[in-house]
Amino acid sequence: MKIAQSILFFLFSGLLAACQAVTPATGTAARLLAADQLARQELQLQTATFLGLTSVELAENTLINSSQFSYARTPRYDASGQMLQGRVVEMPHIFKLQIRAQQCWLIYENKAQEVQLKQAKCVAE
Repeated sequence: MKIAQSILFFLFSGLLAACQAVTPATGTAARLLAADQLARQELQLQTATFLGLTSVELAENTLINSSQFSYARTPRYDASGQMLQGRVVEMPHIFKLQIRAQQCWLIYENKAQEVQLKQAKCVAE
């Protein structure tokens, strides 16, 4: 009888913990409606912040034709054409754009981080 009570206690404890687990906010995949200068600067700044860099250069059409993009650091070469630090083994960084309650959110998939883009206007993809 005590074993059955212990099993039930652990089952209910697990269920209670699962009910209290925080689920991430869900949104709809989106793309930028138009990338004006302020929106592009904000997107580049937030991307650089996620990556721990001072700045990044993104293409003019980033997130305009698609709801996601990947960022891979450019390897550097010496004068003879050899890569300075050997092979690049870093995985690409994946970013996605979502719309939630008419607000654009940039999501950094690699670290499950997100930030609201206040200057951007986006539409559901």
